[in-house]
Amino acid sequence: MNIKLYFMLICLFCLNLQASFYEYQNTLNAQNILTAFDIDTSYQVDTALFTQHYERTIGKEWEHFVESYDKGYEYIPILKQMLSDAEVPQEFLYLAMAESRFSTKAYSTKQASGIWQIIPSTARSLGLKIDDFIDERRDPIKSTEAAIKYLKFLKESTGKWYLAAMAYNCGIGRLQKAIKEAGSDDINILMDGEKQYIPLETRNYIRLILSMNVAFSNIDTLKTQDKEYFLNRGTTTTLASVKVRGGTSLESISKGAGMKFDDLKSYNRQFRYGFLPPSDTEFDVYLPYEHLLTFKKNFKPQKVDLSKFIIVYKVKKGDSLYSIAKKYNISIASLKNANNIKKSLLSINQKLVIPLKHTNTKLANNTLAKKIKK
Repeated sequence: MNIKLYFMLICLFCLNLQASFYEYQNTLNAQNILTAFDIDTSYQVDTALFTQHYERTIGKEWEHFVESYDKGYEYIPILKQMLSDAEVPQEFLYLAMAESRFSTKAYSTKQASGIWQIIPSTARSLGLKIDDFIDERRDPIKSTEAAIKYLKFLKESTGKWYLAAMAYNCGIGRLQKAIKEAGSDDINILMDGEKQYIPLETRNYIRLILSMNVAFSNIDTLKTQDKEYFLNRGTTTTLASVKVRGGTSLESISKGAGMKFDDLKSYNRQFRYGFLPPSDTEFDVYLPYEHLLTFKKNFKPQKVDLSKFIIVYKVKKGDSLYSIAKKYNISIASLKNANNIKKSLLSINQKLVIPLKHTNTKLANNTLAKKIKK
């Protein structure tokens, strides 16, 4: 085939692809999203972007994204507002979707946790607290503050928002190596599937973030699922924060707020157990705004009795709820209640607090209270 003719056909194909992508998803929205990430609109000819976008908005995967967006309604308004206040593009909301589907309890094999999937070392460097009683990576507000801080650092280091998103996924060192190998930081070059400058996971990650931004900002797409109300999500904050003294039982907080214990716990997965970390300081506890007035009127704090617990027990290979309960002469029900466990399956290195019977005085030598004083 004549080289000139071949080139013309390729150009025509790209123009058709551009039209297909933007006619289907609203040209202006898509261009604004690319611009928000500092991406040149020429990236619209990325065939993999179009293919993945089409599959995710037409195929079965779309239903999972819609479900995730629906379940994240408590956090989405807060995340959007915090990003906006920090002058980070609100389009980074979908980085959280790509990372965790907006789940505060999300956990990865790389030990990343929370909505923003932050690993322990990064979390601590950003000022988040992780210990036997609390993991602030699962705190929806504090983890978002940390993620914003990290994203702004990555933007300052790389110069462009799409590079910050790439670095968030594969690491700043890995990205810098890719840019050096490619001789460019242009997204069209870095996303080359044949050269593989950056990992496939990161390439798909960027395309997912862009795709979901376009899909969830387009009324025609949302109409197919009767989800037009998604377009207004982010206009009203749904969660309130209250200050509660350390050592207070979550049960007393839930009673004061007129909520089920499990519902309160779902908003506060940063607390590992059924009580706030034993401390003289105050902690932020989150609850829906509609429960705030009830909480203020009815809350009566109840402290946990630390003498009823022994030091945190780390699950070993072969352990079960039955074997641990038998070892400490307690019921499985009391063990579950103390640790807010619903299922019977345990994981190795999982930490449990052991409620003591009043007769177990010999075990009281190693109490939580003693651990706290160290």
